[in-house]
Amino acid sequence: MIKAKNLIKRYESSGVVVINDVSLEFESGEFVSIMGRSGSGKSTLLKLLSGLLLPCKGEVECAGFNVTMLKGRELTHFRTSVIGIVFQENNLIEDFSIKDNILTPLYIVGKKVDKEYFDKLIEITALKNFLSRKPKSLSGGEKQRASIARALISKPQILFADEPTGSLDSKSEQQIMELFKKINKEFATTIIQVTHSEVCASLSKRIVRMKDGKVE
Repeated sequence: MIKAKNLIKRYESSGVVVINDVSLEFESGEFVSIMGRSGSGKSTLLKLLSGLLLPCKGEVECAGFNVTMLKGRELTHFRTSVIGIVFQENNLIEDFSIKDNILTPLYIVGKKVDKEYFDKLIEITALKNFLSRKPKSLSGGEKQRASIARALISKPQILFADEPTGSLDSKSEQQIMELFKKINKEFATTIIQVTHSEVCASLSKRIVRMKDGKVE
């Protein structure tokens, strides 16, 4: 599903190498946690895998796409249909209802809603009673579930998550991890998350550990 080959990423301003010759493979349907101390390069690696950053050297193949070569419409299609991304901050639109927040990716590309899939997604994320409400009335965990539903509404093959529980309490953290397990099982979605939490990582199927820009 994903193959990273000899990735190198350095920041021009400082010359510091953040990712140092990393090669990795992820199989379809895997649930993988990338772990490491602050500054280990784990979030940068996730951004390289998802096409949010371009490497200085190396390449990434993801779901049949050469991510490092994507431009224009092909890049837009990749980001809106092939992958979904969840960040630590939910980035919900405060003036929109939760339902409209979830459907925003479809509004942007002009796609129709698959009602059967939407209903199943709402059931799995337990958001049925929140669809008409605004984000400000929800808890942190509820907001993050909504952002996960939004990332999945386009039926992506791969879900990337960058510290998705970083700002949540332990109970909400556990709920989000259980939700990821359901998504991985029910939709066969490949999930790659960056986390600093051993508890969160323990619920994934595989752990990749990083140190000083390299895979240990």
